[in-house]
Amino acid sequence: MSVAKEKQYQKEFAPHLKLIDGLAELLNTYHKQGIKMAIGSAAIMFNIDFVLDGLQIRHYFDAIVSADDVVRSKPDPETYLKCATLLSIAPAECLVFEDAPKGVDAALNANMDCVVLTTMHNKDEFNQRNIISFHKDFTDFAM
Repeated sequence: MSVAKEKQYQKEFAPHLKLIDGLAELLNTYHKQGIKMAIGSAAIMFNIDFVLDGLQIRHYFDAIVSADDVVRSKPDPETYLKCATLLSIAPAECLVFEDAPKGVDAALNANMDCVVLTTMHNKDEFNQRNIISFHKDFTDFAM
């Protein structure tokens, strides 16, 4: 039943699937600069595949860590620490883009700085000390 539910969700959501404003430019810029990028998500891989393939952005990412790959979910740092390991980058050298307080907590617990996208939550819902900036989308992110 769970797989059937996810398939129905994907079918209904597919026409609305789009990148957050400015994300295509950011991904392209970072990719050209050789910056390693990973996805660290609490979603299952089935749904991550739907988004990456539907938006044709899989090639930008050097590593993907899903809910299927961890024992403990966010705010535990396991997801982000696995990303850092797969990228061969020290956690303190990573920058996390997050849209949820638990994700920002996970970044803090992994010793990573965070840029917060206020797409799902308001700025006042975040009080973590690892936040370096807030943005409504990627168009106002200084690259």
